[in-house]
Amino acid sequence: MLLEMVLVIAITDGDTVKVLDHNRETIKVRLASIDAPEKRQPFGQKSKQMLSNLIGKQRVNLDCPKKDRYQRQICTITFNGVDINREMVARGGAWVYRRYYHGMDYLAAEAAAREKKLGLWKTSEYQVIPPWEWRKKQRDRKPKK
Repeated sequence: MLLEMVLVIAITDGDTVKVLDHNRETIKVRLASIDAPEKRQPFGQKSKQMLSNLIGKQRVNLDCPKKDRYQRQICTITFNGVDINREMVARGGAWVYRRYYHGMDYLAAEAAAREKKLGLWKTSEYQVIPPWEWRKKQRDRKPKK
């Protein structure tokens, strides 16, 4: 699904937004190929703010080839010709989600951000935990029924 010039109405976290389509319906969008820190995870709020600074209340284009298990559209977002998913990685606002990304460009952007200690890469090493590992630790902490 391709959507052009839809309005970003909310930033949920560093890799999820809500947009208003041309029919005035709200669509929940998960940025494809990246994984940002969770809201309660170190750097989570800063990642959310970074995405908000990039596209909050802006009209963006979406390329959404599929939905995830939560029925969110999985999309690459572009704004003024910039791939916002890649930009979040390049600024140190998110990791490349290796489970779903199979190219090289985002990985090179992540390596450069890490080398320059941008965004989450300037936090202390013990706090730099990929979101997929952090979520697993949170699940493992919950008591079993």
